[in-house]
Amino acid sequence: MELRQLRYFVATAEAQHFRRAAASLRIAQPALSRQIKALETEIGVALFERSPQGAKLTEAGRSLLIDATRIMNDIAEAAERTRRTARGQRGRLRIAFSDVLSGHPLLTRSISRFRRAAPDVEITLLPMVTTPQIEALRALQVDAGFLFHRPLDAREFAWREMSREAALVVVPRNHPLARRRTLRIEDLGDQPLLCVGEHINPGFYRSVLAAFTAASITPRIVQQAGSLVVLSLVETGMGVGIVSSALRWRITPQLVMRPVEEFLPSTSVDLVWRRSDRSAVLHSFIATVTARKENKAR
Repeated sequence: MELRQLRYFVATAEAQHFRRAAASLRIAQPALSRQIKALETEIGVALFERSPQGAKLTEAGRSLLIDATRIMNDIAEAAERTRRTARGQRGRLRIAFSDVLSGHPLLTRSISRFRRAAPDVEITLLPMVTTPQIEALRALQVDAGFLFHRPLDAREFAWREMSREAALVVVPRNHPLARRRTLRIEDLGDQPLLCVGEHINPGFYRSVLAAFTAASITPRIVQQAGSLVVLSLVETGMGVGIVSSALRWRITPQLVMRPVEEFLPSTSVDLVWRRSDRSAVLHSFIATVTARKENKAR
């Protein structure tokens, strides 16, 4: 039994006439009749009661029509699923992201936009800091990552800059530094500082130290930790925090953020993926989440 024969059979059953069915299929009527006869011979039953007026389904023919219609619909759906997969609209995507970006519009809008564009793609979001993201990308454990300070010398990665974030100071609302809108780096010289750890985000940590070095100030860094831990420690009064402006979406009412003039150099949040990855789903995601940013740039 061939799919072509089933298609001819369904067309004939719907038209109830060999000539009209042949016309709809754009084939010669004798060719259609031969294929239907071959199908009947293979199954071993008559599928139509033939008459000058047309072709009426037999009881066996009505039974086959139910199954044949289902089969043809399944084939059409399978073909469409295949096309959607090739367009990157079906499949699986594993996206890592820095926990600092949790709640950040960059992440939430990117994921929401892609889910609207490709609702059949299964998305798994994996929070992890920069260094583990790079390791996970190399180990094929994630497909892409939103991270700070991509490895500039790693040629195996491709990337798109998604946003620029500055280093900011965070203090309790009742702290003396909170009364000022803008700080100078000298204001931090005698403060106990809590900073995002070098082992967590080496680029961010080095840029902060560079600012102090340029001002000939030795910072009193009393603890290095993850960004969210820094916020918690600041809230307990242990010191003044230095974190990325990306964390502004996580600031509690008890804390305030202040810019520091010497912290002007901003850091980038990049979408990074393996340059060799040819996944249609991945590249559909990249195109979707970067399209709006590129349009704004124009």
